[in-house]
Amino acid sequence: MKRLLENWRRFVNEAEDPVAEIQKIIQGDQYLSHLADQVTPETVKAFDSVYYIQFPGELQSEHLQKHFDQSSAGSTFSVSEDKVQDLILKTVSTPPHRAVEERGTKKLKWLNVKTREDIGHDTLVKRDPNDPNISMATDLETFGMVDSMISGDRVKDWSVVSGVAEQNDYELVTKEGAPYTEKDLANNVPAFIKQELGVVPGDKMQNPTKILNVITAQVGEVDEKPVLTLMSVFPGHSPVDASKKDIMDKKQFKDHGYYFLRGETK
Repeated sequence: MKRLLENWRRFVNEAEDPVAEIQKIIQGDQYLSHLADQVTPETVKAFDSVYYIQFPGELQSEHLQKHFDQSSAGSTFSVSEDKVQDLILKTVSTPPHRAVEERGTKKLKWLNVKTREDIGHDTLVKRDPNDPNISMATDLETFGMVDSMISGDRVKDWSVVSGVAEQNDYELVTKEGAPYTEKDLANNVPAFIKQELGVVPGDKMQNPTKILNVITAQVGEVDEKPVLTLMSVFPGHSPVDASKKDIMDKKQFKDHGYYFLRGETK
C-alpha cells in the first residue's frame, strides 16, 4: 500500500509539472520549437498570475540589441543586460496594464512602468504642438518581420509581408529608399518602414528616463495562467491615447504631443 501511494504521488507530481507542460507548448509552436530544450526549471519563472520563460539570450535579437546601442536613433538603455533582465522579471511579476490581441498574437503589456533609478535615455519628449522648433523628418524604421524571415526564425512569405504592410498602411522601402519588392525578400534584402515623424532639436543623452516598457506574447496556458515569452523591452515613454491604449504608429505620436529628439548622440 505504501509503495502504491508513493507511485501515485509520483504520477500526480509528473502530471502537474508545469515545466513539462510548458515544454510541450513550446515544442508545438512553429516559431519557438527550436527553443524547447531551453525550457527548464531555471528558465521558467512562476509568478502568481503568469509563467514567464526567460530564454538564455532573450535580449540578443537585432530589434532588442538596438536599445543597447547608444548610437541608435531610438531610446536606449544605460544599464546592463543583466539589470534589464532583472527588471523584466520584477515587472512581469505584477498585473499587466493591457491584455490585447494584435495580428493574431495575444499580448500582455506593461507600459510606462516607473522604476526607481535612471535606466536609459529617452528619444521622445512632450511638447506643445505650437512649438516653433517642431519640424518633420523622414525616418526609416527596420521592419522586424522581414528580419526574422531573413534570419530563418520565420518562413519567408511575401503575402504575409505585403498583407501586414497594407493593413497598417506601411510604406516599405530598401535602405536606399527604393520600393521594397518580393524579389528583395527572396534576396535577403532588409526592409524599412518609411514614415514622416515630428521632431525637435535635442540630444537624447541629455534626456534620462526611469520608465520601462515590457511586451510579451502569450504562447499558451498552464494551470489557468498565461505562459509568456518576451517580444520587446525598451526604456522611455510609450505614448498612449485618451483610453490608455498604446499608440503603435509612430506617425501618430505628434498628434498626442510626443516628438522625437534629433541631435548628436555622445
